[in-house]
Amino acid sequence: MPTGGRVAADWHDGSTALLQPAVFAVVPEGENGRPCQRVALAGRNGGIFRLVQTVAAPAPGLYRLTLRLRTSVPVQAELVLRTTPQPWTSFGSVRETVPAGSWRELTGYARVPDLRGTVDFVVLLDDPGTVWLESASLRAVDEAALTPAEQERVKWLLGPALPPVDEAQLIAGTDARILANRTASLTVHVLDAAGRPRAGIPVRVEPLGHRFWFGAGFDWGLLPRADETRVDRWHREAFLRLFNAATVSFDADHYEPAPGLYRDDEVLPALDWLDAHGLRARGHPLYWNLAAPDWLAAAAPTVDRARLWMDHLLTHASATILPRFAQVDVFNEVVAWDRYPTAITPVLAGPGKAAVMADYLRRFKGLNPNVVAMVNDYDTTPAFYHLLRAVIDQGGPVDAIGLQSHMQARRWSVTQMWNILNRLALLQRPIYFTELSVPSGAPRDFNFRPANPPWPTTPEGEAAQADYLELFYRLAYSHPAVAGITYWDYSDRSAWLGCPVGLLRKDGTPKPAYWRLDHLINQAWCTRGEFRTDANGVVVIPHAFEGEYRLTAGGVSVRGVHSPDRPWTAVIVTNG
Repeated sequence: MPTGGRVAADWHDGSTALLQPAVFAVVPEGENGRPCQRVALAGRNGGIFRLVQTVAAPAPGLYRLTLRLRTSVPVQAELVLRTTPQPWTSFGSVRETVPAGSWRELTGYARVPDLRGTVDFVVLLDDPGTVWLESASLRAVDEAALTPAEQERVKWLLGPALPPVDEAQLIAGTDARILANRTASLTVHVLDAAGRPRAGIPVRVEPLGHRFWFGAGFDWGLLPRADETRVDRWHREAFLRLFNAATVSFDADHYEPAPGLYRDDEVLPALDWLDAHGLRARGHPLYWNLAAPDWLAAAAPTVDRARLWMDHLLTHASATILPRFAQVDVFNEVVAWDRYPTAITPVLAGPGKAAVMADYLRRFKGLNPNVVAMVNDYDTTPAFYHLLRAVIDQGGPVDAIGLQSHMQARRWSVTQMWNILNRLALLQRPIYFTELSVPSGAPRDFNFRPANPPWPTTPEGEAAQADYLELFYRLAYSHPAVAGITYWDYSDRSAWLGCPVGLLRKDGTPKPAYWRLDHLINQAWCTRGEFRTDANGVVVIPHAFEGEYRLTAGGVSVRGVHSPDRPWTAVIVTNG
């Protein structure tokens, strides 16, 4: 167990996707001439610098993580304690913006469960120039002996206490949780015209649609075109077979390319197509720091001017596209809103962020009362929980929570997934996985700036993708707080970063993961078949999956919605 001191000993470089390697040197440039590890990186490198120390079998308990450093430019620094093998599970982390020039000590906490393996103590630095690392330590601490201020910081960094996760037990209980959370008894009474029960009458049960959102990111190539190809048609047919919802993007920098010029004519055809095929639509996003238009930035707006633009965007979109959506990401990636400054960053700067968000959410609901207002983020740490808690406490109508889960670099562990869900479920809002991506090629780190080299799908990767996605969907479907999953880039032909996350290959042919999900969505999690009434003219299906159904008996059909919170008792009056 490291106890502090010079960083050079026992640490190794775990950096990824750096365009140029880091240059290490132990130098007497620490505070008051103490030795330190100097790490030089070439400018905006596109990757992440990781300094890693592996710790064998730490005893369970609370640990304090500290790092003392100085940087030549402002950087985002993060300390993380996580499991050693991938997929990683983090036990605690702290992220802080470190200003240039002065020595700074970062302090975080991690709570390690009883585990037999090793953990990695990781220092992450986002695109630094030169960093001087004087010391780092990981020490067990007595939580009861902490000061009230320290105990409050532990609570803030680690979030509410959660029950331990036994992954094997959790996976083994998935089917039982699905039956408990997604099914209920569906009862059908068949009567004759005089109201008498009819015994021995066949009752046909047909599923018409899921209540749960099985969605995908909308691809404009789905819209019919005169010059479309067979591959285009395969993509469309595969999309309609699997999904009942789609996310339509209208990033502000594209939606409003010039002041007051809105591209509603691009969004509305997508919504019309989804409506025509009975698919629910979610909008993404209304406010996103990184999507602020360039023309707004060029105007160097004050905070008031930036808010005025946000007001105009809300007013216009509420009169055109927003009412057409079932749900909308009102805010996107707001935990780290200020990480990359843009024209609207100052609007949500400082401690007043939650109050401003609550104000805009109230205004959104006032103009769009029938649209589910969501807050969506990739930050799944306790910081997201605390921000949502603060917004709700400020009276912000957060109708649902959106979770990004892009896994191009590494997959979530079962423990990580379950802890994230259990923590957010304490807010008593439905949770949607809004952007799920799992590659069918070899997972690898990437950077967002230069073009990535080709990233092919492979047979081994496709098999691993199918196994992981089946497990992920089954676990998510079994959790009572989860209301939907949206797969991002359902096809490789237009996948973000060129990563082969699609369920279809570029030529439209399905990967194994497509057929695994098809089995779950269209077969395993549907109730269908023909049943016969008993002597009392009744059919009871003990574990009918939630959703919309058509029931037919004696030539008469009825439709209704069935769910665990409102089980359907149907009455069919026949002519016989």
